[in-house]
Amino acid sequence: MALVELSFADHAKLKSQGRSFTCEKCPEKIKLLRRCQEEREDFTEKDGSLWPIQIETGGELFGFCPGKASWDNEIIARYKILTIAAESGSINLCRGGMNDQPDWWIDALAWFLPRYSSNQFSSRAKMILGDGKKRPQGSK
Repeated sequence: MALVELSFADHAKLKSQGRSFTCEKCPEKIKLLRRCQEEREDFTEKDGSLWPIQIETGGELFGFCPGKASWDNEIIARYKILTIAAESGSINLCRGGMNDQPDWWIDALAWFLPRYSSNQFSSRAKMILGDGKKRPQGSK
């Protein structure tokens, strides 16, 4: 889920807030605060005021730094396939109908497609309507 939210996040806004989730550009001080090198994904408020962490206000709460989601090449590959399926509407991974698809694929589509669609809609709405925090230029 972190990859979905990161895909639709306003990265310029996050960067201006000092909240980038790009590991290669993350300062060591932030890496230590986010405890990136620890093999845990279950940090809670008991572990510090940073936890759970959000990418954007109102988004999913994560018990790990969301940037860690980009560390696993297999997860990235599956995310790309799921994104292509969502964008193209071609949801069959293998030949045949839906009943011929692997169980893991059906499970992945079941949670991914609604989440992806919702984030895509929200992202487009923000582009057109703004984020509600400031008035667009020329409006009264």
